[in-house]
Amino acid sequence: MDSLCLEFFGAEISVSTTTGDVSDLEFLFGPHVVPDSRAADRLQVEFGYPNPGDPGSGGAWAELVVRRDNGPPLLRRAFRGWSNVPPPVPPFSVLRERFSLVQAVVLAKGSTTIALIGSPHSDREGVALALAQRSWRMVSGQLLITDRTDGNVMPYHVPLEFRGATAVGVRAAGLAPGTWRSRTSPLTGDVLMVRPEALGDIVPVRARLGPPQLFRLCRSGNEGARLEPWDFPTQTWPPEAAPEIADAPSFRLELPESGGAEEAAGLIDHRMTSERRELCPDVPVISRASPVGSTASLLI
Repeated sequence: MDSLCLEFFGAEISVSTTTGDVSDLEFLFGPHVVPDSRAADRLQVEFGYPNPGDPGSGGAWAELVVRRDNGPPLLRRAFRGWSNVPPPVPPFSVLRERFSLVQAVVLAKGSTTIALIGSPHSDREGVALALAQRSWRMVSGQLLITDRTDGNVMPYHVPLEFRGATAVGVRAAGLAPGTWRSRTSPLTGDVLMVRPEALGDIVPVRARLGPPQLFRLCRSGNEGARLEPWDFPTQTWPPEAAPEIADAPSFRLELPESGGAEEAAGLIDHRMTSERRELCPDVPVISRASPVGSTASLLI
């Protein structure tokens, strides 16, 4: 087996495959790849085939196994792909008491954290790209991850997925080799996957950010973008964690039938910047990072 050591939330996780090819993992989790310190008491994620020598159909991994320190399996199930919630890395299925997940693109500026929630065609990635050009930093390309013990938001630097006209524009702007890939989704068509660090600044992998403000993106027949306070339920995993973010400030962000990402980003940036100045006019912004420690803190 070939393996990689990945760091999430201050803890190391070993990920190995029976195919000997970890290039997909390196692309998916680039900033999280760290030298292997061989730390004790850590989670191990194994991708492979139930029967050695049986590669299955098309060479795809068939099985996912999670262990702790070469111990007996904590989880063994079929590998269903990377886009499911919860994803297989890190193994949230065995960490549901510690973390909650909401599908969203997450960004931060100063002490403010926001989560853009919407369907694949809501252009949340386009709005995120426009915010990145306004000095917002990427926190997570696909998931809002909240530490259930204190409400802090955790970085998860996986690729953003662009579709339609936004994907065409991002590709035309020029992307460095190795920072993007294409795939086809049976539900949403062609998808351009782009590493977040190719789009702008990212927060450190050990950062811990304050509780988020939520923005639900939707399309409307209006000519321009519109932002207003709006209460809405979120699809949270695990479901029992939904009440924990129910009181988060939330907004409805309407975009026109096509385009509107730049205008929408301007509305968000203006609102969040104005609120921050009103609440903390003289308080400097201090970045908080979690201390380096053993994986025991992740497994509690």
